[in-house]
Amino acid sequence: MKVRILHYLLPFAALAAVPLAGCGDSTPGSPSGTGGAGASDGTGAGTAGPGGSGGGGMGPGGTGGGGGGENNTAKEQPDYALAFPQDRVPRIDITIAPERWQEMVDDITSMIGEFGAQAGGPGGFEPPQEWVDACTGLVVGDDCTIDLFGSPAEGTCSELPGGLTCQPKPQDPGDFEPPQDWIDACNDLAASDPCTIDVFGTETAGTCTEQEAGLACMPAGPGGPGGDPGLISSVDHFPRSPLYVECDVATEDRKWQHVGIRFRGNVSLLLPWMQGNWKLPLRLNFDRFEDTYPESKNQRFYGFDGLAFTSSYLDPSLLREKLGTDIFATAGIPAPATAFYRVFVDHGEGPIYFGLYTGIEVPSDESFLDTHFGGHKGNLYKPDGTGARWETWDPDSLVKENHEEEADFSDARALFDALHADRTDAAAWRAGLEARLDVDGFLHWLALNAVVEDWDVYGRLPHNYYMYSDPNENGRFSWIPWDHTFAFIDGAVAGATPMPALPLSMEDVNEHWPLIRFLLDDPEYLEVYRGYVAQAAEQEYEPVAAEAWFKAAHDLIAPYVVGPEGEIAGHTHLASPEDFDKGLEALIAHAKGRQADVAEYLGQ
Repeated sequence: MKVRILHYLLPFAALAAVPLAGCGDSTPGSPSGTGGAGASDGTGAGTAGPGGSGGGGMGPGGTGGGGGGENNTAKEQPDYALAFPQDRVPRIDITIAPERWQEMVDDITSMIGEFGAQAGGPGGFEPPQEWVDACTGLVVGDDCTIDLFGSPAEGTCSELPGGLTCQPKPQDPGDFEPPQDWIDACNDLAASDPCTIDVFGTETAGTCTEQEAGLACMPAGPGGPGGDPGLISSVDHFPRSPLYVECDVATEDRKWQHVGIRFRGNVSLLLPWMQGNWKLPLRLNFDRFEDTYPESKNQRFYGFDGLAFTSSYLDPSLLREKLGTDIFATAGIPAPATAFYRVFVDHGEGPIYFGLYTGIEVPSDESFLDTHFGGHKGNLYKPDGTGARWETWDPDSLVKENHEEEADFSDARALFDALHADRTDAAAWRAGLEARLDVDGFLHWLALNAVVEDWDVYGRLPHNYYMYSDPNENGRFSWIPWDHTFAFIDGAVAGATPMPALPLSMEDVNEHWPLIRFLLDDPEYLEVYRGYVAQAAEQEYEPVAAEAWFKAAHDLIAPYVVGPEGEIAGHTHLASPEDFDKGLEALIAHAKGRQADVAEYLGQ
């Protein structure tokens, strides 16, 4: 029996029975990553790239005045150099009244339970004793074998909080046969009916799903364990977005009042909360309460409406989210600006260092669209779910981020129709598609992402991207990547990922992902893609420059991660200071290893 390792069993997160959901105008940069030039009005982004740090973004109009006021409701122009500095790690202080903080905590508690309810280990998971016994007499990195649902499964001995443990190696999607009890759980039920199974002693909800072996109860998750990844929408563990409350925000040179703050994220919020770790992802909205406080109308953070903070959960390097985003921006792909931040929160007990975060520009912010597309009047979508695969038409899961009151999806429908048009006349099909989609930009993203190996993307899961219909291009869509928590991870390492990254050849991507399959089945588009793969290895992710880039970022944040000014207990995801250095080593090893992988692919 072939066994695909269940995502929540992987040591990568030791998720137990918690399904994993997944979680300035850039100029094409040189391999040295010198940063984009600043526009004359101060709106240009200086995005870091391999081998250098980003600069730019400072122009006569980009000095960053005060926020909105009662008699000053004009929107402040974005200043990328102040909001997203590349050469320092600014401190940001967030002050929340104790009663407001309690509202935030109570809100999350009402959705997923008490804080720290499963603080015994990551996600509350304790590996079966036989997994521990399988590494008796072995050392870290040794091969091992365990029994998984009645079949032998290869693994690697790795350190977990419970000791040396045999961690199953990730398998290719589709190599799964459900255990008999999963099949039995759907006796007398029909496809799509809810069901329940036992997973290592935990009662786990699932859905009756057609498998090769018959109808089986498949636990919820990205594609369902053993299912075709992406055929089931990524699981949202929260029934709604968390509650916004009021707070005050201060940086070294500015203060803002009546700012909206909430927790954000999915698995990156769920699992640390369960573990009792306060380093949780956050979201700031600077004019959230303008109806209550007119003086905050159009209030901006150095010209930006909001800011998302990611916590580097499951990333001991603390670099992946930032640099995984920056590499696309440096390559000329529209991607958000980023910066490292030291986040302090005072919720009634004085300022507490919540940790080193990555601050990210939000693509739904008008400033992002204005910077990259010269305006914000077009529709912006953040697809998530069935329609996000573009296999079937499902406007409900395309998720408008603006113009929500207008039930007009004609631009998206035009793209869908062009993608699914008759491909017998390849030239006509390409012409129709290129009128609706920046195909070159999409292929560039696809190739670069394949080289940096971020698995939590389109082609594996139906989420983690935006699409903007640009009126300046007659409604043509541009692809905007989002969420790079899992970039630069070697999928060949046991437990590194819940599922493999997309292969360079894309040969296992089927028609369920037509934006990939249809395009790469076309010989002309395939050659464009291959060209971008070569460019990624030679320039955008060249190993010598990438190593210097990784080291520079590591050195920049190190004082605020480990040591006297470093992260503190209960507000860090690092198991030890050594893990921080090992995280850097893993990134460098990944960059060096991809050269041979690319050469092998291009030589086929």
